[in-house]
Amino acid sequence: MSNISIQAGNDVAQTSDAGNVASAKDKYLVAMKNHSLMGQGMCTMGDMMLLFTELANAKFQQMSNKMAVSRDAQNMANKVEIAIAKIAKDGDKAELPADVIDYMRQNNILVEDMTIDEYVAKHGTNMPKTSLLSIQKALEHTSGTASDFVQQSQLKLQQLMQNFNTAVTMANSIQSMNGESTKSIAQSIR
Repeated sequence: MSNISIQAGNDVAQTSDAGNVASAKDKYLVAMKNHSLMGQGMCTMGDMMLLFTELANAKFQQMSNKMAVSRDAQNMANKVEIAIAKIAKDGDKAELPADVIDYMRQNNILVEDMTIDEYVAKHGTNMPKTSLLSIQKALEHTSGTASDFVQQSQLKLQQLMQNFNTAVTMANSIQSMNGESTKSIAQSIR
């Protein structure tokens, strides 16, 4: 099997066991390591652009997840608000929808520093308006926190895109310098 080692001075030495020929991947890696200063600069800019792309993709995925949390939490808060609207007078109670309980359990949303199971054990599923309002506020808080994260992430994503564009500009500058250098050398030879 082929083995590639990179030595000081950017020399690439290749050894093979039992006369095996280097694979195409190994040849590609050798070619990537054995290039000019301008080529190294271009590879560095390419690596930076790839890094910024991966960071932006990860940030966008986080934003998508938080947008879903914000939307779902707000939908559950709206269901609680509908239950509250059914209460005619202060002493009456309304049933907390089961899907709201499940959602809060799955997402570990606390109400008055209690899990939803603890809160339901204390108040029951048929709750007075004040208890339902506490649940609604907890859901709205979760929605708002996720929404704030998305807004902050938009700024971070914008910064990543600006950094990506800077790397592209730098890569273009390196290409221009390489072109001018080659042109100068060609004119000197004539």
